[in-house]
Amino acid sequence: MNQHHQMIEALLSQRMGWEVSKIGSRQLAKAIATRQKACGFSDLPRYLERLQASAKEFQELIEQLVVRESWFFRHREAFVLLRHYITNQWLPHHPQETLRVLSIPCSTGEEPYSIAMTLLNSPLAPQQLQIEGMDISQIALSYAKQGIYSKNSFRNHDWVEHQQFFESKEESYQISESIRRQVKFSSKNLLAPWLPNDPPYHVIFCRHLLIYLDEPARDRVIKTLDRLLCNQGLLFVGAVETTLIKSPNFRFMAHPSAFAYQKILAPSSPKPSITDPPLQRLTPIKKTQTSQRVSLPQPPVSEPKLSLLEMARQLANQGKLKEAAQSCHDYLKRSPIDASAYLLLGEIYQAQGNNEQAQRYLQKALYLKPNYREALAHLVLLRESQGDVQGAAVLKNRMQRLDNL
Repeated sequence: MNQHHQMIEALLSQRMGWEVSKIGSRQLAKAIATRQKACGFSDLPRYLERLQASAKEFQELIEQLVVRESWFFRHREAFVLLRHYITNQWLPHHPQETLRVLSIPCSTGEEPYSIAMTLLNSPLAPQQLQIEGMDISQIALSYAKQGIYSKNSFRNHDWVEHQQFFESKEESYQISESIRRQVKFSSKNLLAPWLPNDPPYHVIFCRHLLIYLDEPARDRVIKTLDRLLCNQGLLFVGAVETTLIKSPNFRFMAHPSAFAYQKILAPSSPKPSITDPPLQRLTPIKKTQTSQRVSLPQPPVSEPKLSLLEMARQLANQGKLKEAAQSCHDYLKRSPIDASAYLLLGEIYQAQGNNEQAQRYLQKALYLKPNYREALAHLVLLRESQGDVQGAAVLKNRMQRLDNL
């Protein structure tokens, strides 16, 4: 890598806080070459000068690098926990207040729209909702505002349960106006200054961002999230980011596969405006005509094989990755053809930064279950982070074929 590439990496780290190794050297080189050609520069030094001087060109390079991979109800249990928290903890104490929810980065809008659909199926009135979706990508925000999606945006959830919120348009689906008007989209970078007088959010979704940041930027973002979130509020992160939240103000939520923290200030801290009691252990939500059909998994007691896998999940959620991996391996000695266990093991190794082992176990999950969309999605992100654009594209095409079946 020459000096000018290194200077571009330093610029991305300085302005965006990105750990460039997580982007992938080949992916970065391809993005630079694409923008250099678009600007009509035959040599890299001239392009570097343009990049340093032009905010517009810097944004164009960012658009080449951001990952716009999202789908509705990604990690479904997060939305189960969200609905339970709002219905049973927040709303009884604030029946007349407006609930503020932030989704950042919101990508192409599937996440904030999933939040809106979840909360409109709760006792909250539409006028009590204020949902904001923010992202640094103008292209992603443009798609989000249009609210038109292909089948690729629908995975791992019951389509029939939410089809009333969509209008079919040939090969695509349009989010209904009742959902679109609940979400306000804007451009924002978590590393940029936030006004001190901004009211706090009750819920923040910040998933699949922290993993791309270097340590100083990650610390800054976590401090910002801490300040933006009210006491007793919920913070949702990505599955592989649960080991990165080290603030004493955040308590990990014991809800499998939700990957959430609750902010609980120490008694000596200044009294906040939100004073809900801490969440208690969750119980299944009773089914109603409009509610999601859910049954929260309880740790199995009588079956030792299942208890080992559940233990592995709980350890992983608590950030005890070494112990979680060992529990997974112990389980697989007894049940060597369980694809879900290989998926979990792949996620654990990915969180540890061991991409070689992560890829090995994710591929085993696919071997046992060829249509395993979640394993495919993890492999796509893994290969993109390694700069294997072609390999990621092959997997994306495979996912597209599954969606068209």
